[in-house]
Amino acid sequence: MRLHFLGGIDTVTGSKYLIEANNSRVLRDFGLYQGRRKTSREINEQVPDDLDSINALILSHAHIDHCGNIPTLARRGFNGPVLATRTTASLCDVMLRDAAHIQEQDAAYLNQKTNRKGLPDVVPLYTTPDAEKALSLFRGSGYEDITAAPDMEVSFLEAGHILGSALNVFTLKENGRRVRIGMAVDLGRAGLPLVRDPVVMEDIDVLIMESTYGNREHGDTVKAEEQLRAVVEKTVDRGGKVLIPSFALERAQELIFHLASLYSRDALPEIPVYVDSPMADKITNIFNDNIEYMDEAFHELKGKIGEVMRPKWVTFTSQVEESKAVTASNDPCIVIAASGMCEYGRILHHLKHGIEDPRNTVVIVGFQAEHTLGRRLVEQQDEVRIFGDEFKRKAEVEVLDAFSAHADRNDLLAYARKVNPRAIYLTHAESEQRAALAEALRAENRFEVFEPANGDVVDL
Repeated sequence: MRLHFLGGIDTVTGSKYLIEANNSRVLRDFGLYQGRRKTSREINEQVPDDLDSINALILSHAHIDHCGNIPTLARRGFNGPVLATRTTASLCDVMLRDAAHIQEQDAAYLNQKTNRKGLPDVVPLYTTPDAEKALSLFRGSGYEDITAAPDMEVSFLEAGHILGSALNVFTLKENGRRVRIGMAVDLGRAGLPLVRDPVVMEDIDVLIMESTYGNREHGDTVKAEEQLRAVVEKTVDRGGKVLIPSFALERAQELIFHLASLYSRDALPEIPVYVDSPMADKITNIFNDNIEYMDEAFHELKGKIGEVMRPKWVTFTSQVEESKAVTASNDPCIVIAASGMCEYGRILHHLKHGIEDPRNTVVIVGFQAEHTLGRRLVEQQDEVRIFGDEFKRKAEVEVLDAFSAHADRNDLLAYARKVNPRAIYLTHAESEQRAALAEALRAENRFEVFEPANGDVVDL
């Protein structure tokens, strides 16, 4: 029985693991590494040896850092099933097609420059046909127990992170031995709107747990709406725009929920809200098709106002011309646009035109990885580069930590105590955060705590 740490260990992107038992081999996640271009390409091209021997891939959820490199696996010959919740499978149909389109567009843009210099063409990491091949491998299920491979069962449990997200418990059997491995990467928070609370795993020997916020505490989830209300109110009062870089999956829908809640109790005037993301438009439809997985807060608000995800004061701007009109307008409004870390997408156009206007506010509502424009905004840098040009940052930047969908330090410590495994392996964090959580867990004197490196193999 072996556990391979393949990626997403000392960083928050490119999550992937390989579990072996009794000649069975199963992947858990195969995410896209996102960072500097050359490094990202080198990492994302790496796939496990002997793909034909891998029985299945277990997918936790539809965020790109967990699912986004499955098309590379398919391109390189992986034909095993991708096992996920039905909702995750539906969301990946949108996410992976979009990711392939971005790869193709990015290569085409770079080739405009390389061709003029006589350099070789840049080839996309993967293409739309690769994404379609990967999607054909998906097998959706409910939150239930599944046979992933001979002598390897996997349980899907509510993760409380995003719609359809799952914690996984792997039950391995070999030579009369039985080991249960719990995977809590990514682990959500109790009390978030839309999604249900995380389930506590039982009878776990080894826990693989994220540590994204291993040394940070979030704001109270119940304060998220008040934080958002205060930012919107002061920005509108000075005649500015509220620009919110947002992940198209979950965070955009969560923002709509909070705005709908505020409007339902007259806590905000009905100013225009634009969701400027074709992907968010498609994903919102999937949310409306899966309301049985929503929590009580969603159903309570739906009973009060009727339509929660597509209220009349929200405009989804799918066409480029509509997006340009919103960018060109100086009228106060709220703009929710991808990408969440400001690395690509329509938010860049809004920032380019609005970052130098002191009336505007850029609202950060999610984790911003190193070397991203979003991180530079969080750091309040005076100058930022957008589309290759330098801009003075005159717009206000507000960071609303209460919106995080990841467990914070206190949540992680509490979850570890409840699960009470023999050993804990910490992953999915920048090194400082992981080290801090490891120290806190060791101080409990009840677990063995490990900080694996990429490429490490643990013999169970």
